[in-house]
Amino acid sequence: MTRKPKKDSAATPAAQVAQLMGEMTETALAGQVVGLKLLAAEMEALSHMLPGVPGADPQPNPESRTDAEIEADFDNMPV
Repeated sequence: MTRKPKKDSAATPAAQVAQLMGEMTETALAGQVVGLKLLAAEMEALSHMLPGVPGADPQPNPESRTDAEIEADFDNMPV
């Protein structure tokens, strides 16, 4: 993508514009690929933090928790 521009004086202005549009399209697609790779890496990292992901620590069954344990999870700040 880092090609040196060709100095082809015989090329018509329409051909030059077509060449530039092709290069611009390649550059735009390359930028999108970089963004998508970053998004995929973020999603991979987040998947390791979410509960219920295979291979993660199992969560206790909600029915087996006592009322005191459930209440301890709530924020009981006065309103």
